[in-house]
Parts: sequence; C-alpha cells; structure tokens
Amino acid sequence: MSTNDCILSLPIKTYLEPSEISILPQHRLKARRTNLIPAICFYNGSFAPIHAGHVNVLQSAKQYIDSLGTHELLAAYMSPSHSEYLAAKLKSTEFLSIAHRLAMIHLAVENLDWVMVDLYETFQPRTTRLGIIMDAFMKRVRSQLPDGNEIDVFWLQGEDALRFPPFEIAIRLGFQPLYVLNRNSNENTAGSNQDKRENQWQKKRACSLFPERSHLVKATDLNLSSTAIRRCASEASVTHEQLQLCTHLDNITSYILRNHLWCSRKDAMSLDVSSAPVFSYKIEDLTPESLSEMVSKSSNVPIKIVSYESERIGEGKGWGGPIYRLFNIQYSSVLDNSLPSSMILKLSTGIWNGHVASLEPEFYLNLAPRISHIQIPRFYYAARSADNPNATLLLLEDLSMTHKAIGERLQFDDRTLCVLVATIATVHAEFFEHPLLLTDAFAWLPPLNTLVSYYQPKYTQRINSEPYQRLLERNLSSKAVAYANGLSTYIPHLFQALSSERFSLAHGDFWKNNILVQDDHPHRLVLLDWQTCCRANGLLDVAYFLRLLGSERARSLERQLLEIYHQTLIKYGISRYSLSDIRKDYYSLALPFMFVFFVCWDANRRDKMSQTTFILEDIINYNKKPQTHDTYL
Repeated sequence: MSTNDCILSLPIKTYLEPSEISILPQHRLKARRTNLIPAICFYNGSFAPIHAGHVNVLQSAKQYIDSLGTHELLAAYMSPSHSEYLAAKLKSTEFLSIAHRLAMIHLAVENLDWVMVDLYETFQPRTTRLGIIMDAFMKRVRSQLPDGNEIDVFWLQGEDALRFPPFEIAIRLGFQPLYVLNRNSNENTAGSNQDKRENQWQKKRACSLFPERSHLVKATDLNLSSTAIRRCASEASVTHEQLQLCTHLDNITSYILRNHLWCSRKDAMSLDVSSAPVFSYKIEDLTPESLSEMVSKSSNVPIKIVSYESERIGEGKGWGGPIYRLFNIQYSSVLDNSLPSSMILKLSTGIWNGHVASLEPEFYLNLAPRISHIQIPRFYYAARSADNPNATLLLLEDLSMTHKAIGERLQFDDRTLCVLVATIATVHAEFFEHPLLLTDAFAWLPPLNTLVSYYQPKYTQRINSEPYQRLLERNLSSKAVAYANGLSTYIPHLFQALSSERFSLAHGDFWKNNILVQDDHPHRLVLLDWQTCCRANGLLDVAYFLRLLGSERARSLERQLLEIYHQTLIKYGISRYSLSDIRKDYYSLALPFMFVFFVCWDANRRDKMSQTTFILEDIINYNKKPQTHDTYL
C-alpha cells in the first residue's frame, strides 16, 4: 500500500461522531437492584423528527416490562437511521440532517435518565442492512455491558411495523419484539383502531416461529407522525401553537421554529431594518444604550449594558469594513451566565464588488440556523442601513479566548487535511441540490455565475498581456498555454456549470485563516467569515482550500482526499454524486476556476506562478488523451 493510499484507512471523524461508534454508552445504564432478569430496549427509526409519540413508546415499554414481574429494565438505546436511508425515503425538501435529528432526540429524552443514543447505525460508511445492525448491537450488549450474557433485549416498534412480516432474523438473534400501539390513525392506516391492530399482531404472531417472544402494548392514542410535523412546519403561516399540536413537545416545537426547519417563507427570514437602533455605523457613535438594544434582540428579556471597551482587530478584504472587539462589557445586573463579556462587531461599507460585503448578515439570519454539521459563531444581531443598503452591521460571538485559527499551525498533517475536507463535505451534504436555495426567500444568495462580469474581463486582460504570455510560455507546455488562452471564452460556461450542476451552499472563502479550532477539542472546528458564501458546487471550497495551502503534500493527496469527500457525502445522506463524477468535476470545473482565480488575483506575483503552473498541469494530466475545452467544460 502506498503512502497516499494509507490516508484512506485513517478513522476520519467529524465533530458529531464519537471516537469509536462500536462502544455502547453506559452513562445512563442503571445498576441491577434485584435478582430479576436484566433487560434493555433497542429502538431504531428515522426520528425525522422525534415527537411525543416516540417518547410514549419508550415510556409505555418501560411500564410494560416493569409490570411483567420477571424483568428489571436497565436502559433503552435509540438507534437513529443512516442519513443515506433517510434521503432515499424522503423528498429532498423534507430531508433532515443527522445533526438536527440528534439534537432533537437529546432534547426529547433529556428527562428520561435511562435512555441513551447508540450511533453505530447512524455513522456507518453507508446504509447497512438492519439484520447486520441488530446482530452487531446484540454482540456489543453481550461483550460490553455488565452481565451482558444475561440481558434480554426488547425491540421496540410502532404500529407501522405490523404491516410487515415477522423479522425472524432479529428473533433468532435474541430480540423480543415489543409493539406499542399509540396511533389511532395515520396516513398509512387511516380509520384503524386498536382492536384491528391487535388482530394484525395476533396474525403476525401466529406466523412467527417464536410467538412467545412477541409482545403488544396498548398505550394512549396520540395519533402523531413525523410526516404531519414536516407538513405543518412547511406551511407559510405556521404558528407555535399549530406545530405544538403535531409534536406535543414544546422544546421540539421551539427547536424546529428556531432553526427554520422545513420553513421557506420569506417573511420569517428577512433583515429587520425598521427596528434597528439609530446608529451611523461608526464605532465612535456606538453607545451602551444602542448596544443594549442590539443584544436585547437575541434575548427573551431586556438587557442593559452600562459600559464596554473596544479595540480594532482588523479589516477584512471581503467584508469591506472595520472589525472591532468589544470587551469588558459591564451589565447593570447579571441575569444569567450566558451574557457575553466580549463580542465581535463587524461594520461593512459594502465597497467590495457591490453586494458581497452585505451577504453575511443575511447568512446569519437566514441560513445559519439551518446549518447543523459544523459550528459557526453565535449571532447576536444584524442590521442594514435604510439609507445605504450596502452598509451593514453584525454582532457575533467572540471566540478569541477559547479558539485559535488553524492557520497558526506550522504544517497540516494528513489527518488534519482529511478532517477539514470531511468537515466541509458535511456542510455541502446538508444543502446538496436543495430546492430551498432556488426559492425567492434565498434570492439574496448569489450563484457563482454572478461574478462572471468581474472575472472574465479581468482574466482576459491579464492572460493576453505580453508579460504574462511570456511568463506562461517559459513555465508551461504549448498545450497548457493554449488551454489558458482559450479559457477566457469559456469562463461564462465554467461559472454557470459550477452554479447550476450539483450545487450546494459553498462557503466561498474556505481557507486556513477562516477555520478556528477549539483549544481542548482539536477536531471541533468553527468556520468564520461567510460574506462570500454562494450557491455553487461544493468542490469549489475543496479546491480553494487545498490549492491556497500551496502544499505539495496536499496536492499529492488530492485524489485520495476527494475519495474521503465522497465517503463523507454518503455518510451524511448524499449517494447520488459518484466518485468518478466528483473527480471529473474537480479537474474540469473546480481547478479551472482556481486557475482563473490565481490569474486575476496573483498575476503579478511570481511566487504564485508555481501553484498556477501545477493547476494547469493537473488539469491537462487528468486525462492523458487529447482534450478540448468542450471536454473539460
């Protein structure tokens, strides 16, 4: 095995994944107190999202097992399905990321101190047959839990499972099916009742080779379904009260609305300019009173700031305005420990390429709540000037005391490169070809091809200049020079293909100085500076990151890193983007874009010429056969 191939065997984890998925959690496992048979529950499902009906299944099963008089229940394990399975089951507009699913599961069971989540099924490389998952679960119970060989495992199922034949494999493995009936009717069994469902269970039990292992519990009819929740949440005028009738869990209702899940209504996602405090967008005019009003917007109670200090920490090229750190913030009274002692204030004059400097506030208002697979700074306030639409203000969490830029590392080892590529892939998976990005509510998010008017004339001017032509001819083959010269004609097609084919949410400035790492969690990453986010093929971010590193090692690992990118997409629910298509798009779309980028921004820097040369060499060498621009683009 070559050195390059070795990275594919590295256990690449995103921050959501445990260090070892095969280890069963035991932090809520109860100690045995009797001589009864120890028992646990196994509860698998999509939970997209979880609702009170699922919680009722757990509670009803516990009551039933306790009432048997033969068993002592020690724990229940929930096993959320793989994202690839969920993506195949739901429409793209209904798909729910695993991070959101897990967050809501933990909220729903936080008061059930005997319920835990097993992530073995969730983070398999791809969808795995249920029989294999259950076999692995039983083996882990036997080998990892105290008195594991004595434990009886009850497999919890809802009424929908009665429509299918007995799963004899699970019963042979030692599982005891336990059906909980708590839905009087639903979209699949309209008009059914508990007597009818009990008859279904009796017939199913009679067909089983092990009828004595099958159990039935008649619970309170709640008539809840995840389908109804998704449908209700997508309504343009949905209220908290209406959604609450579908979930029966207030914290889940609040989570769905707070994170805009399944909601694309424009009125709920627009900058509130009219209620912005009077503020001239100069740090000298910022007062404790105006800052208090801003912070109060993100709190349930009024906040009064007495004083603060400020220091300028930088001016972003893409942001187009000054950035300040507000620190030593003093409050009139401390209501809770969540009030920040420091914040970051970003002021935009909107001078870079017109609209680009104004995108980040809308990102934090409209898209940030939906992002669940990567951490981003907490957002406190955003506003836009009523007089100048490009002048904006953004108030963010200050992470300078607990995080550092990953760019401060002297070098990137193979594992770090893999984690970074896998991490950005999770973001792309969450928004891959998502119809939401094409709606009017997200008209503010530009497709990459809106930048053609900037890049094409600049590229054409520089590539045709005599000094740059001589530079190309000295460093490149005649074939590469011809490709570079002809590329200017194809820039509109290139940008259009990157915008419309296999599009996602692209960060647009994914490089080492925009990635923070937490001091005590080296692989828990935070992604900053979303002002250049756009609708584009996610490979744009991968090429941007790897090529801006200027590392020969990163370049040599590129094909293997693309395989990790592909594996991560599958793990997070996207299986329709093949590895061959990823490699083709990378070398025919993403790298040509990077060549255009380098020419436009670094044409006069000779130290960047080697990177520019490598890009063209890799494009040409991707396929040794004679190529034309039409083949590449």
